Amino acid sequence: MKKTLSIILSIVMLISSMLSAVNAFAYKKAEAPTVTLGESFEVNMKAVSALKILALDEDDLAKSDFYCAKFTPEKTAYYEFVFDTDYTDADDDSMLIAFIGDEKDEIVNMSMCLAFDEEDMKELEELGITDNTANPSMASQLTKGKAYYLIIVNVGKKAYKSNVVINEHTHKTYNDKEKAYVDDEDLEFCFDGSYYTTCDENGCDYMKTTKTIYAVKSISLSKSSYTYDGKEKKPTVTIKDRKGNKLDKSNYSVKYSSNKKVGTAKVKITFKNDYEGSFTKTFKINPKGTSLTSVKATKKGFTAKWKKQSTQTTGYQIQYATDSKFTKSKKTVTVKGTKNLSKTVSKLGGKKKYYVRVRTYKTVGDKKYYSSWSKAKTVTTKK
Repeated sequence: MKKTLSIILSIVMLISSMLSAVNAFAYKKAEAPTVTLGESFEVNMKAVSALKILALDEDDLAKSDFYCAKFTPEKTAYYEFVFDTDYTDADDDSMLIAFIGDEKDEIVNMSMCLAFDEEDMKELEELGITDNTANPSMASQLTKGKAYYLIIVNVGKKAYKSNVVINEHTHKTYNDKEKAYVDDEDLEFCFDGSYYTTCDENGCDYMKTTKTIYAVKSISLSKSSYTYDGKEKKPTVTIKDRKGNKLDKSNYSVKYSSNKKVGTAKVKITFKNDYEGSFTKTFKINPKGTSLTSVKATKKGFTAKWKKQSTQTTGYQIQYATDSKFTKSKKTVTVKGTKNLSKTVSKLGGKKKYYVRVRTYKTVGDKKYYSSWSKAKTVTTKK
C-alpha cells in the first residue's frame, strides 16, 4: 500500500473540519464575488496538500487557497451549480471538495471527488466515506433573498480548472428504495428504510419519501427449548417491525442448523426484498428424561433407582430435599455414565422424610444440557 492509514485518516479529519467549521471561511465570504443566474464564471484552483491544511489554524485556513462565490436567488426554487470539467486526477492521491453554505454557515449541499487507487478507496469506504463523484456539480433548493456561498478546495498535486454556471434546476426524478437495515448482533441498531422519489441530476439532493419501511424491532421463536426425540426441530419464526406489524415472509428466509441432536440449535434469518442483513436466534434441544423406579430407605439415607436412558445422554443427576418444592436442604448428586442406574445417599438424618427426583444430562463441548426433572418420590430414612 503506497499510503499509510494515518494519511487517509488525515484526509478524513480534513473533511470533518470543513463540515464542522464553515465559519472558518468568513474571510473568503467577505471578499467573494457575486455571481448571477445564467452567468458563467471560471474556477481555477491550484492544489493544496492535506497535511498543510490540517496544520493551519482557523485564520490561516480562511486565507488559504479556497474558492468562494456568492449567489442570492430572486425566487425560491431548485438551482444547480454546473461544472463543465470532471475531476480526473485518477490515482493521484487527490480530492476536490465543493459545498454550498448559507449565510448562517449551514451546509446545504456538498460533493466530493476522490481520486485514489483502488486499495485506498476500499479503506476510505471502510471508514464510511462512500459519497464520491467524478463531477462536483450540485443542485439544491435555495430560498429567495438569502445569500449562498459556493466554496471549493482542491487537495492534492494537480491544479483544477472549470467553468461554472448557475441555472434553475429541472428535476429528472425516478423511484428507488433504500432497504431497512437489520443489525446482525443488536436489534436496537436496526434502521428504517424507505421507498422514495429522487433526482440526482447534477448532484441534486431532492428526495421525497413515499413509503417508510419500518425497522425490525423483535425476532422470536415459537419455542425456546425441545426434548430430544431424534427428529429435526423447527420452531416458527415471528418478526415484528417497530410499529408492531408482522413482517411478511417474502422479506426473509430461514435456515436451521444443529437442530436434531442435544445442544444449541441455530436459526439464521436472512433478510431480502425490503430488508437487508441477517440475524441468528438459538434454541436448546435437551436430552430425554427418565423416571425413578424405586427409592428405598437405608440407615440415615436411601437408595434411588431409575430407568436407563442412554441415547444422547452423558449421565444422571439425583436431587433430594426436605420439602416438595425442593427449596429446603436441597442437594444434587451427579452420576457419570449411563450404565449405573442406582445411587445410595448416606449421612442424612434418621427418621427424616425426603423428596427425591432424577434427571438426565448431556455434555456438549463445555456446556451441560439437562432434561426436565422426573416426578418425585418420597422416602423416610431409617434411624
